[in-house]
Amino acid sequence: MNPKHKGREIICLCNNVPRDVIEEAIRNGCDTLNKIFDATTAGVGPCGGSCRRKLQPMLDSFQQTGTFPEVIKKDNRGKRR
Repeated sequence: MNPKHKGREIICLCNNVPRDVIEEAIRNGCDTLNKIFDATTAGVGPCGGSCRRKLQPMLDSFQQTGTFPEVIKKDNRGKRR
């Protein structure tokens, strides 16, 4: 992906929520997944929230380092096989 357009990367496909909207919500105080859901509608689409596996690593990275990962790696812990 072109780094210039990283912010427009769609994280929540169901509700068409881009990365920059989620990052802004986190920077503005959304410090839990539920707060991100409420502020952005990401994670609450008809698919059942498959993007939550991307939201958690974004939130964790920001809380630990104050930055967001360049590449978002899905959190697959607890994923059914």
